[in-house]
Amino acid sequence: MNKKSALTLGSIGGVLVILIIIIAFIMTGQHKTSLQSTSSKLPKINQAKVMKRIDSEIFSTDDGQSYVENEDDYENTTFIDGEKFGDRQTSVSNMVYASALNVDVPGTGIGYTAFFKDHEIENLTTKWEKDGNSFVAKGYFVVKDTGKKYPFAFEFNAGYMITQEWYGKDIKI
Repeated sequence: MNKKSALTLGSIGGVLVILIIIIAFIMTGQHKTSLQSTSSKLPKINQAKVMKRIDSEIFSTDDGQSYVENEDDYENTTFIDGEKFGDRQTSVSNMVYASALNVDVPGTGIGYTAFFKDHEIENLTTKWEKDGNSFVAKGYFVVKDTGKKYPFAFEFNAGYMITQEWYGKDIKI
């Protein structure tokens, strides 16, 4: 084999190696695209419906219109400042009041509208959980007196029923 033939054969071999590398990158790219399209099959979260559910739970005085999946277990599904509400001697709204205003827990009977700007939810974001069975909505209520933003998060099932609630600092979801 002369030098010219060896050079031609080497060039062809080099081109083949480059083509194999390009094909490998294309196949890898297609694989990622198919995974992304699988996750995008989750239904779009209806932000207006989420806002309505949160607004109703926090600001509505109509007790018959609840969107909590299991109202009998709120002690184990509600977290305030990173701690489970548990079997406390006060209401959830009183504990949130104390957390939002950084004061001792007030007497019973206070409602959310006493300390949050009525029907005001800011920076609401939603994200499906990996299993596709639930999603989390996070945002802020606005404190009336100070204008400070108070963080909250709600977990919803696919039917837009609230399964868990988090208020205040230490929201780890």
